[in-house]
Amino acid sequence: MKKKSKNLILILALVLTSICPALVQADVSGAVSYLNSQTQTAWSTMALSAAGESNITVDHLASVSGDLATDYAKTILALAAVNKNPTTFGNIDYVAKLKTYYTNSQMGSADLLNDDIWSILALASVGQLNSSEALGAKNYLLAHQNADGGFSYALGQGSDSNDTAAAIIALVEAGVDKSDSVIVSAVNYLTALQNADGGIAYAAGSDSDSGSTSWVISALNKISTDPASWNKDGNTLVSYLQSLQSSDGGFWWVAEGTSDWNNKAMTPYAVIALSGKSYPVGYYQAVSENQESGKYHLVIEGSQDTICDAQVSGTTVLDLVINGAAVCGYTYNIQETAYGLYLNKINNDTASGLSGWLFFVNDTSASVGAADYNLVAGDSVLFYFGEWGWYPTKLTASQTQISSGQSVDFLAQYFDGTSWVPLANATIMLNDVIKSANANGQLTLSFASDGVNQVYINTPGYVRSSKTQITVGNAVSSSVTTKVEVDLTDANGEVLGSAIGLEVTPNSLDFGKLKLGQIASKNITVHNSGSASIQVTASVTGDSIFSEGLLIDQQAPADYLATLSSQASQDSVVSLTVPLTYLSSGVKTGEIIFWATQ
Repeated sequence: MKKKSKNLILILALVLTSICPALVQADVSGAVSYLNSQTQTAWSTMALSAAGESNITVDHLASVSGDLATDYAKTILALAAVNKNPTTFGNIDYVAKLKTYYTNSQMGSADLLNDDIWSILALASVGQLNSSEALGAKNYLLAHQNADGGFSYALGQGSDSNDTAAAIIALVEAGVDKSDSVIVSAVNYLTALQNADGGIAYAAGSDSDSGSTSWVISALNKISTDPASWNKDGNTLVSYLQSLQSSDGGFWWVAEGTSDWNNKAMTPYAVIALSGKSYPVGYYQAVSENQESGKYHLVIEGSQDTICDAQVSGTTVLDLVINGAAVCGYTYNIQETAYGLYLNKINNDTASGLSGWLFFVNDTSASVGAADYNLVAGDSVLFYFGEWGWYPTKLTASQTQISSGQSVDFLAQYFDGTSWVPLANATIMLNDVIKSANANGQLTLSFASDGVNQVYINTPGYVRSSKTQITVGNAVSSSVTTKVEVDLTDANGEVLGSAIGLEVTPNSLDFGKLKLGQIASKNITVHNSGSASIQVTASVTGDSIFSEGLLIDQQAPADYLATLSSQASQDSVVSLTVPLTYLSSGVKTGEIIFWATQ
């Protein structure tokens, strides 16, 4: 049944090109073998992850060697690269420890810039770019760019290629646009350091080396610039770096035999660069911490609203769509074409022409169809109904639990194929009210009343973001569908069947605060407001606590069935039990959908 879709593969490949220009992706298998034969470090962990390795050893990350901010930053980055939680993996909370280095609105020593650079990237890898620590480090870094456009390791020193490249990576990650004069000036500084052999010097007048060249390649990867386009006397960054690879797979710092203290310590940086990657190599996804074996995070964004946001089992991307219907209560249609299986419809959104159902895995377009994409642990899948070339978006909040009268800072971003960048003037929905971000994708909202608020990006030409929930006071809620009516008449008013209607009251259920094992119950009334007898079924979406612990009349929602004659009502009890195995605290929301059929 599962066939390769040649036409689909071609189209997706073109889309990927439009999102991310062709970056270098050299064969690094020899270097991977070399790294696996060496003592493992945070840098080698990142390199192996960048090269696509699995089952990477992480025991060496259970503690941090050193007491500098950069020691914790690189360990956090390594754990995020293999999707391990840096707050719980080691002997202490690495993220909390890193934040203790925040003083006078910058990270670590006020005399250094490299600790600000790596703190930004580490905090970005765990979704804390909007924290005061990351924002302070960003501003400190911006305030200390040298006149030549470069950056230095410490204040008052001359610029160098390594720290300039790392600063570019950090600033772009922190939301500075690649066309900003700060980035353009820094790139121009690096351009002047390319030597005739194609490599990059540490500073003006010095010889090329693999470390400097690797850092610059990774910086170019970050700003979606092909490293092969940097050509000097017929030599490129890539050709120079590859010329330093030893027969055992490692990369010499400089050409073999030209220095008595030559070594291969730069190999991890070279692997990351030649794998087409930058920093952070990966981002920790908290959803995987409680993810059941064989389940993946599936989000489906329809033309009008979010259709599904749940953990779903499956082997391929298309499996998730099929299995997600039972979890989220939607309908779908899959067609078998001459080129393979094709998702044509979810609920009322039907593909037509270039408008249809498209998907991302880990925010990146795939080069195969949904039926042929085999999932691996940690993958997340986003399906959306729209056009080719739309970008996924995300909205981060400075805090999500506040008191009445407090404000929340939001940052709207989109993934351009390489990194998350600000979404200028983003349309942001606060419940049903339209708001607009500024040119840097930033928006501050004040919340005067207690309640649960849903905030999300809904900008034309971009994929709708997941909803960020802002809870004011102690409010907790779970909504139910309130009313739907179908009028079965044609354009001339002739009855094609009896009208059916359905009302469910109340329109929200608040289960309050519950501890593990506790149960709470609420009463609802299901009313047939139409003229025909109906059968009512139900499904539940949202946080896994509802799919695992919610019952309607002591039955799972999928087993609920009520038969109602015209204008009849039925009272039901909705109960929620917090499973003893549920380990996520905070406010959780979901939705019960009731379906009426004749």
